[in-house]
Amino acid sequence: MDNIQVFMRIRPLSEDEYRRDRTTESAVRFLSENTVSIPSQRTENFTFDFVGNETCTQQDVFDAVGRRAVERCMQGYNGTIFAYGQTGSGKTFTMQGARDEFTGPTDELRGLIPRCFEYLFKRISEEEVRTNGRVKYLCKASYVEIYNETIYDLLDPVMRTCAVREDIKRGVFIDNVTEETVQDPTEAYDVFMRGTHSRHVSATAMNRESSRSHSLLMLVIQSLSQTETDGLTEVRESVFNLVDLAGSERQKLANTTGLRLKEAANINKSLSTLGNVINSLVDINSGKSRHVNYRDSKLTFLLRDSLGGNSVTFIIANVSPAMCNDAETASTLRFAQRAKMIRNKAVVNHDMQGNVPQLQAEIQRLKQQLAQAELSQPQTTITLSENTQSNGPSIKEHATAQYLLLLALRKLQESESQRSR
Repeated sequence: MDNIQVFMRIRPLSEDEYRRDRTTESAVRFLSENTVSIPSQRTENFTFDFVGNETCTQQDVFDAVGRRAVERCMQGYNGTIFAYGQTGSGKTFTMQGARDEFTGPTDELRGLIPRCFEYLFKRISEEEVRTNGRVKYLCKASYVEIYNETIYDLLDPVMRTCAVREDIKRGVFIDNVTEETVQDPTEAYDVFMRGTHSRHVSATAMNRESSRSHSLLMLVIQSLSQTETDGLTEVRESVFNLVDLAGSERQKLANTTGLRLKEAANINKSLSTLGNVINSLVDINSGKSRHVNYRDSKLTFLLRDSLGGNSVTFIIANVSPAMCNDAETASTLRFAQRAKMIRNKAVVNHDMQGNVPQLQAEIQRLKQQLAQAELSQPQTTITLSENTQSNGPSIKEHATAQYLLLLALRKLQESESQRSR
């Protein structure tokens, strides 16, 4: 099991914050490379996996978070990156970048999402070359927002609403959402920008383009490799979630009224539910018995696998260095520190496809391989202890064979069940 990884990013001081504070002193004090505190709030020390100061670049964030997440997705694991912080703390800049239009891979201010697109398709191209075309990849993208606790399909021309469903095989999913196949970084970014232009944004006293909704970009990455001997197809499928959360805000500072105030109330409510879910998961990890209320908001229900489930998850905690925002900064860091204690149970999403004779032949082959491994295991242990080398099957190969046998048996049962109908 892997703990959620947390990256803290401090954005530069804004002109408005300088006029308000009349000082360039930062509310965040560095105690070591990865440890900070907020002296004005008399907080405890906060230690994270990575900490980026005001000079942290977009490339630094990608190297610490995006590259690692893409690599795990290429291996067949689900992955999630989400940005958390108060309104105006730099979440959308971190995820998307500084401009509304993508200017290409030479744009130094492009965000985590376009950089992940570039690296993902670069790795796909490398893998297809390395395997001489035996492994084929398929990527599909969908993009939704959660606005006032309603899910909208951002890729649909009329932005229809969607329902969240749960299935034994698929888990939690969005029903009837638009999925588009993307074959290169440019196509993926076109899909992303088309959906971004449909998002609910508005100006507040703290942010000229404040996100009034949570957005979730989902990439489904499938790899299909056909074995040369038996014609079976090995399928790996990972879901890569890129989440830009709307920021928490205080009405006194944001000066929201009317519809903006209602939006803020729904945003704060869903973020509060997210905090409650994280607190419950931390208690469970400590051995306490707790019910996790994932269903209390659409956001937590959709992110269920990302929080304590089958996903490799990264959180980017965006904060302001201004003294006038020290309370919100401390709150963000407390949230991130609690989230870092959550342990996920990520597994490779692996399956086998083939007809009944092929599956039966594969089961027979795996049974023989397991029998051989069990017979040679004692000898293998002795040889390893004496000479650190062995010609027999390794423990890892033994476990892999058992796993593949279970998959083949399950697929055979499903095929026979369909035939009997």
